[in-house]
Amino acid sequence: MEGAKNKLSLIGLIVLMTISTQTFSQNKNDNMETTEKEQIGLLVLLTAKPGKEADVKQFLSGALELVNGEPLTESWYAFQIDDRTFGIFDTFNTEKGRQAHLSGKVAEALLTNAVELLDNFNADTDIQAIDLLANNKKTGEEKKGLLVIMKTKTNKSPDVENFLYKGEKLVKNEPQTTSWYAIKLNDDTYAIFDTFANDQGRDFHLNGKIAAALMENAPVILEGFEASAIQTIDIFASK
Repeated sequence: MEGAKNKLSLIGLIVLMTISTQTFSQNKNDNMETTEKEQIGLLVLLTAKPGKEADVKQFLSGALELVNGEPLTESWYAFQIDDRTFGIFDTFNTEKGRQAHLSGKVAEALLTNAVELLDNFNADTDIQAIDLLANNKKTGEEKKGLLVIMKTKTNKSPDVENFLYKGEKLVKNEPQTTSWYAIKLNDDTYAIFDTFANDQGRDFHLNGKIAAALMENAPVILEGFEASAIQTIDIFASK
């Protein structure tokens, strides 16, 4: 009997140690996910000089190879809004990653080619450092997108941020929305950047709960917001 008790005690100890190890590992993984989450980014809007549209697109497409060599750049998108307007949106886990990108080859090439390719480009104002309030990212193609820039009414920034946090929960139930980012540009300016595999996915999102909630709440929390602020974009390069 004494031997049986000792055996049972030993088994119980092993089980307890296994559970504790699994719990520690899970907590460690949870902490790693939290600390490595995309926290900050850059949003750069570019206007091509007349006749230079194809050159700008080619330059941005070629930059993808350089970005793929940046381990601290989590996501990077090159997109086109209209005939002459292009953009870059990228994300990082840490300020170290963002600074590495800003001092890297892509930024250097952009500044070198800006005078020839871009209309009235000012690096100090056109390269905007941003904070990411929330994001939801799934695996899938990213060919189409939306960019929505919003200015808050006075003292309504907390309400806008609350709306964006709720939006993250809603977008989780949209399987055709590949990526969705809630962005803070400054104290009274926010944005949404989201991506889709095709027009069908984008149209589904535009007819969904988030878009409906945005239009419903806009008169109360946003300054001069109109549906035209929801800009459709084509994504031609991404990491």
